[in-house]
Order: sequence, then C-alpha cells, then structure tokens
Amino acid sequence: MIKHVVFDFDGTIVESRYLAVELLNQLAEKYGFRKIKEKEFEHFRSLSIMQRCKAIHVPVYVIPIIYSELRRKYQASTSHLQVFMGVKELIRGLKEKGFELSIISSNSVDNINKFLRKNNLDIFDSIYSSRNYFGKDKALNAFLRKHKLNGKDVIYIGDECRDIVACRKNNIKIISVSWGYDSIELLTRENPDFIAKNPREIFNIIAFKLK
Repeated sequence: MIKHVVFDFDGTIVESRYLAVELLNQLAEKYGFRKIKEKEFEHFRSLSIMQRCKAIHVPVYVIPIIYSELRRKYQASTSHLQVFMGVKELIRGLKEKGFELSIISSNSVDNINKFLRKNNLDIFDSIYSSRNYFGKDKALNAFLRKHKLNGKDVIYIGDECRDIVACRKNNIKIISVSWGYDSIELLTRENPDFIAKNPREIFNIIAFKLK
C-alpha cells in the first residue's frame, strides 16, 4: 500500500526547462559547443541525454564539468521559476489525503525550501539533494533505508527516463509526467508504471487506483 509520495523537483513541480536551455547556451561559447535554438526545443525533448550531447557537440568527458557549472548557475535563479499549472492543487490534495510527501532533487535543499515557502507549498515532510546527475537510484535507496520503507510503500513522480531506471532498480512504482524534460514518446520507451498528462491524473492514480 502506498504511504509515501516522492516528487522530482525540476521539470515535475517546477517549469525550469527554458531556464536550463538559456543557461546551457550561456556556457556554449566557454566550452565550445553549439547553442540550442528555440525551434529545436521540442525535438531535443525526444532525444536521450547522450543524443542531446552529441547534437550540440559536447564531449562526454566534459559533461560532469558542464553539469557542475550549470547547476551552480541554475540554483541562483530558482526563485524566479513557476509551479506547473495544477501541481499546487495536486500536492495539497495528496497531503489532505494523508500521504507523506518528499522531494528528491539535484537542486539544493536550501533553494527548494525557499521556493516552496514563496509558493506556499512548504508542506513536504522531507527534502533530499542528490548531487550526482546519474545517481538518483542511490538517492532513492538511501531514502528507503532512512525511512525504513519498502519499495512497494512508495510511488515516485518524475519527468525523465533516468527516473524510471532509478525507480526500477529500487522496485518503486513511478508516474512519469508528460510536461517535463523528456517527451512522452521517450518516456514510453522506458515503460513506466503510469504516464500522466496532467496533475489531476496523478491524483486519481494515487488516491483511487493504488488504494
């Protein structure tokens, strides 16, 4: 029985995709890769991480360096971002239903807390920061151990294929959302447990299908 709902932050709760592209383009000249054009945005959502890097000519060995700098720049801009439409109501509705709520994100705990307070969403039971972009499976495993939970007690809500892979490694069901960084076509290939096209669908899945 699901007791705990874990959210990703960027691309799931928060519309941060355009900011991420803007900041990445700022780093393009410094590191010698090409900028992403606005008209390419939807196409890039359908590409894997490695395909995106190849498309803008980012060498694999430079990815950790770029990610680290991008993360610092991004965290300085979090306060200007907006919550996706309907997500506030989803979070409050789940809380009213008695679910424990957490966030696991590569963003910093301090930034997330500031954002939640600003948007009157500081109702989460716990927030965790995972610094390794490809280490979410380890973050989820640590979360389960800390809270003495089994994978079947938890459902994860995320927007990327790497979230699906991480959940599968920890026997956690996942609801993939269609409005984040990865396209619905890309997500479908990874075979998530559920795909939601709007926040109301998430609420119905958790509150009724998984009771």
